[in-house]
Amino acid sequence: MTIANAHRYSYGFSIIELLVASFISLMVLAVVTGVFISGFNSFSQRSLQLMVAQDANDALKILKEDILRAGYNSSTNSSFVISGAASTVYIKPSSSGNSNCIAYGYNDGKKEYFRSYYLKDNKLNFYATKDEVITTSTACEGGKSVLDNKQLKVTKFELTEKKLTVGSVNSKYITINLEIATRDDAISAAKTITVKTRNWT
Repeated sequence: MTIANAHRYSYGFSIIELLVASFISLMVLAVVTGVFISGFNSFSQRSLQLMVAQDANDALKILKEDILRAGYNSSTNSSFVISGAASTVYIKPSSSGNSNCIAYGYNDGKKEYFRSYYLKDNKLNFYATKDEVITTSTACEGGKSVLDNKQLKVTKFELTEKKLTVGSVNSKYITINLEIATRDDAISAAKTITVKTRNWT
């Protein structure tokens, strides 16, 4: 082979071959990127769903544990009842039949504690004090949001009660329906629990 013939066969890719190879590489990269983004979005959506459901569960768990303390009175032989209430757990009546405010108190032998949860402006508000006495008329005021209201809103907080009488002991079942959603309504969660109130007499 002469030097002239060797030179003739030594050139590289043509511009068309380079364009085709680049196009195929870009297509493969686009597919891989699309799959990655789709997986990431799916993971983010699932994480957000779990966060919303967990926040709803946590709020109800705190509320349930608090309700089970309601009425405890270590100072006397009777249940602790907030002023104006007929039972240890006060549920504020509403015209719709489903209340969105619950209040109660308890006495640990040293101090009296008052608690209330209520729905206002798409927030589940919680009010707690051991210095100021709350009554049935002031139970659903003040306090702060239980959830992060910059990210979440409460679309439903409904309380219903069913009286339970066994002999001379009066108690009740309280059913709590809680629905929360992200601010853009993309994700929501609905949870329900039923709590049996204790009678500390």
